[in-house]
Amino acid sequence: MVQWTLVWAGIGVLTAISGALLGWVVFPVAVHEKILENTELRQDTPQFKRWEAVPQPLDFKVYIFNVTNPYEVQMGRRPRVVEVGPYVYFQYRHKDNIRFSRDRSKVHFSQQQMYVFDAESSYPLTENDQLTVLNMHMNSILQLAEDETYDSLRLINAELNRIFGRPDSMFLRTTPREFLFEGVPFCVNVIGIAKAICKEIEKRNTKTIRVQPDGSMKFSFFNHKNMTNDGTYTINTGIKEPALTQMIEYWNGRNTLDRWINQSAGSSSKCNKIVGTDGSGYPPFREGVERMTIFSSDICRTVDIKYVGPSSYEGIPALRFETDSHFLNEIGPEYGNDCYCVNRIPKAIVKNNGCLYKGALDLSTCFDAPVVLTHPHMMGAAQEYTSLIDGLYPDPEKHQIFVDVEPLTGTPLNGGKRVQFNMFLRRIDSIRLTDRLQTTLFPVLWIEEGIALNEDMVKLIDDSLMKVLTLLDIVQWVMIGSGLLLAIIMPIVYFIKRRPSSGSITPTLTTTTSTVSISDGGGLGGNPQK
Repeated sequence: MVQWTLVWAGIGVLTAISGALLGWVVFPVAVHEKILENTELRQDTPQFKRWEAVPQPLDFKVYIFNVTNPYEVQMGRRPRVVEVGPYVYFQYRHKDNIRFSRDRSKVHFSQQQMYVFDAESSYPLTENDQLTVLNMHMNSILQLAEDETYDSLRLINAELNRIFGRPDSMFLRTTPREFLFEGVPFCVNVIGIAKAICKEIEKRNTKTIRVQPDGSMKFSFFNHKNMTNDGTYTINTGIKEPALTQMIEYWNGRNTLDRWINQSAGSSSKCNKIVGTDGSGYPPFREGVERMTIFSSDICRTVDIKYVGPSSYEGIPALRFETDSHFLNEIGPEYGNDCYCVNRIPKAIVKNNGCLYKGALDLSTCFDAPVVLTHPHMMGAAQEYTSLIDGLYPDPEKHQIFVDVEPLTGTPLNGGKRVQFNMFLRRIDSIRLTDRLQTTLFPVLWIEEGIALNEDMVKLIDDSLMKVLTLLDIVQWVMIGSGLLLAIIMPIVYFIKRRPSSGSITPTLTTTTSTVSISDGGGLGGNPQK
């Protein structure tokens, strides 16, 4: 029996060692391999199917700045705006024209997008709300014409009513339906010089303007994104290099852009480099990663996001990443990225070196129109812009770009791409309608394009990853705990069993002592007999 206690102690030691080996060696390797298997883009796997067609629509929210004093602005007064929104749209994405490279390490595809208005989430707002907004297409066309001859502006000024439908200000009364997707009509039933000017507008091939069958045109901010794709991508499948999973190799057959300034002929600047993922997924094993990179075709540039701390989403641990100051606040020669200073907007409010002040990025070369990017409500932008307009209320909680990433799989759990589009509103020579305008960086709208995993996707991650990790953790510590318990208790039992018994000696001594005492004393307290 005593020997068995030592056997059980040995079993306890082996169990504890086995638990430690399983928990710190075997399980991590097995989990690592399983995660690689489930994050690589292999055809006909569940992960590939989720990548091919995003299993839930993304949220696309639009906030429009309604101008409350348009006629005062025409007279040179400070603009007042009120944010109206969100107007919420379902954004559906699916990939087509999918082709793998011969060694399966690369995959080529294009991604279709479709937008559907979500009336329930937008309520009480509707697509038919009446709003007053900056007349973007008229403002853009007038500023672009300023680059041409003086006579061009004089002709446009004379034909302004025919081209743009008798505008009485630089603002437009419209609806979200028209302004965002359906289109604001102009160049309707034009003849003569007006028709010739409209033909010149058509030649510019601006993506926000489309020609109608009757020859008229429509401007809409997002219609060019609806039921279309944003180009052809080639990305890494992660089969050979897991750390490069979903990283973009080429966009439209190239790994560089031609939208930003190059330092010298024949060499591409860092502003034109295409790096990172498209933001819909990241390589696995993000723990300890300080920075990640996203390429956004919408703004024609790569964006760095930095790790800011731990987070969680629906009980799933996550890592939070946000854009840093280099995105919009630190642009210029002093930061080594003056290739973003395209300086293509005449008479804009800029620094002496031609760069916009902090918090603003000139997207003229991306949009083929004088559009300026900022954070929503010009968060973090210079006073040179924010002091010229009333109604902006920046809030990092609402306006910061962020993403929460599950660290093992690189899955985005929750996030939002939040950016604002603006234009400079100013006086334009020879255009009477602009005579009294004060130069202002004018907010038009801001968007939040985001993902918040639905219940089904959260359950999938919870069941396939979190519960498995929890179970393995329990197995490890149960084995270590029970093994150590046996290893400690069994030796104690062994030594107790081996200890010699002394119970029979004590009664004998007691009896002997009692006998002697009675014989010698004749009784308790008595005297000896003679």
